[in-house]
Amino acid sequence: MRHLFAAMILAALAAPAQADDVTITLQGVKKNAGSIVLCLWAKEDGFPDCESGKAVKRIVVPANAATARFENVAPGSYAISAFHDANGNGKLDSNFLGLPLEAVGMSNNPKLNGPPRFKPARFTLAGEARLSIRFQSL
Repeated sequence: MRHLFAAMILAALAAPAQADDVTITLQGVKKNAGSIVLCLWAKEDGFPDCESGKAVKRIVVPANAATARFENVAPGSYAISAFHDANGNGKLDSNFLGLPLEAVGMSNNPKLNGPPRFKPARFTLAGEARLSIRFQSL
């Protein structure tokens, strides 16, 4: 009996955490051309560069979409970076100084006065979440 109880406790502790969805309302997209690329980040490494391959998940939705959704995300701390790929080339275009030529956005909508940082965009997921991202041109 004692072994059965111990096995039940271990099984409960080993069970995966409930995964939930993160739904994002997209605001301030000025053109319907191209697509919106969103990346979900669990750590700072690589943020916000969706092309780095270090994001937990990456989704692409049409530029005229009102919302986007990351599905089956485990509880934890995350940040989202996004850009409007207006010309459809799959990457964030920038000028010779490295400043984006396409609109960008982050979770928590921090004011961008330089390179985006992970911490101001970080949020905690502990159940289904609804966020909004407001796109900014720099």
